Amino acid sequence: MSKKVGWSFWWLWTIAHVIGSALLPLLVWQDPYDLRSRIFLNEILQGIGIAFAQSIVLRDRFTKEGWWLPLTLIGWTIGMTLIFFVPSLSIHNHLANFPPITILLSDFAIIGAIVGICQWQLLKPFRSGGLWLLASTIALSVSVVGLQLGYMAKSAVLATALQGAIYGAITGLAAIKVLRSPKILPKARK
Repeated sequence: MSKKVGWSFWWLWTIAHVIGSALLPLLVWQDPYDLRSRIFLNEILQGIGIAFAQSIVLRDRFTKEGWWLPLTLIGWTIGMTLIFFVPSLSIHNHLANFPPITILLSDFAIIGAIVGICQWQLLKPFRSGGLWLLASTIALSVSVVGLQLGYMAKSAVLATALQGAIYGAITGLAAIKVLRSPKILPKARK
């Protein structure tokens, strides 16, 4: 790490999540798309935006940052594919209306866990790296509250911005803890 990781990092991380979360999804909230397509495209584009935002913020702070973007996109794609196309998962059973918050909480916990596992591959050398697995799962799941508040206000932009802010705030705290922790040294061979 060449730059300090503190509260300025947290603010930058959170703001980057708001922008990354809201910018690309603005393209899909148009009338030609049905609700299922809008939700799927919104979340894919949100994942891309967040992955780019995280990669930019991690630049110069993390030696393996170059792998962050592809691993995040892989995790996001696998998670989205699972919740949308595996029949036993529930989100596509309730797409006539916006899915209930309890279903969204569990579905986004699945995505958060998968994204967290992919990103953890780069963070596991840090002593506190395991914290990322929990933080990613909880943060993406709880971010649904922001999504719900935005939709209650009838604003897709507000929904994705609030979701990004919550996700960024929680994972930003975890990122500080992880990146400040010492690396685990490999065991010496005898």
